[in-house]
Amino acid sequence: MNSHFLAKNIKHSILMSTLLFTLSFSLTSNATSHVDKHSDSHSDKQPAVKENASTSVNTANEHGHETEHKNEHKDDHGDDHTDEHGDEHSEEGHIVISAEMINTVDITSLTATSGEIKQRLTLYGTSTTEPSAVSQVRARFPGIITLLSANVGDKVKKGQLIAEIESNNSLMRYSIHAAISGVITQRNANPGELANEQVLITIEDHQKLWLELQVFATQQSKIAIGQSVRINMENQFADSVISQLLPSRTDSQKNSPFSIARVPLDNSQSNWSVGSLLVGSVVVNKLAVPLIIDNSAIQVMEGKEVIFVKNEQGFEVRAINLGLSDGQVSQVLSGLKQNEIYAVKNSYLLKAELEKSSAEHHH
Repeated sequence: MNSHFLAKNIKHSILMSTLLFTLSFSLTSNATSHVDKHSDSHSDKQPAVKENASTSVNTANEHGHETEHKNEHKDDHGDDHTDEHGDEHSEEGHIVISAEMINTVDITSLTATSGEIKQRLTLYGTSTTEPSAVSQVRARFPGIITLLSANVGDKVKKGQLIAEIESNNSLMRYSIHAAISGVITQRNANPGELANEQVLITIEDHQKLWLELQVFATQQSKIAIGQSVRINMENQFADSVISQLLPSRTDSQKNSPFSIARVPLDNSQSNWSVGSLLVGSVVVNKLAVPLIIDNSAIQVMEGKEVIFVKNEQGFEVRAINLGLSDGQVSQVLSGLKQNEIYAVKNSYLLKAELEKSSAEHHH
């Protein structure tokens, strides 16, 4: 029994030893495997770190390249921007326009020269016809009017048939022809009526008129025959001279306080009407100055008086200082030189173009 018990204990001890060795080996293997796996895991991760580091370097390089690109762009843009604005500023105040366009928009120019500033006296008067340019048509012999072809407002030629009369004495018809060329201003009879001594029609020639200016006593010492006169009404102008000095025109004006200065007025283009109230600017004194410009050339920009001076590419705006003026021309103190060419007629078009360009630039 003891032998059997002993053998059973020995067998149990061997079995336990085997189990402990197996467990120990298993734990050792697992630990080794874990270490290996951990090492492998670190081995796998190390290249990733290097790769990330490389990526960071590349990213840094890319950032550096980008920064460099930005700096280059900034420099380029800065240079271009400066140059561009520098060019624009250098061209400020200049208008490039071709000779063809100047002719198209009808911009005319004058050369700056010396001249005269004229002291003027303003007088007022009315336009009237020349007495020799009025024809009052009558019948030569009394009789019945059989034809009267001209009406008020009609234009007739010298020698044109205008009426026929049947004489009371001979019962014969005779013709009446226009003594002058002109326009019919009055008609006082009709066919079938008796023509006796009355005026049948009135013909007036308005191609030449007279301006009769009133000269008061305080002005008479300044007015003389031969003085230049600029005649104007609203935007119409004409130049002439005083041809006659007369006392008051009619009996009713015998005691009037003024005399009459008569000025011929060319009306061949029918620009003036008979009986119009006109202004006469009489030159009573002249002053020579070194440099003058036509007042039509003067424009105002930003509160300054300017003109447009011609250059190779078109015109440039120029601020000027003015002295004496007579309403037609002004003395130039600075801003313009002798023989420089400046825009006169339609110079406002250049001003408008310059203001438009300036507005676009600031926008």
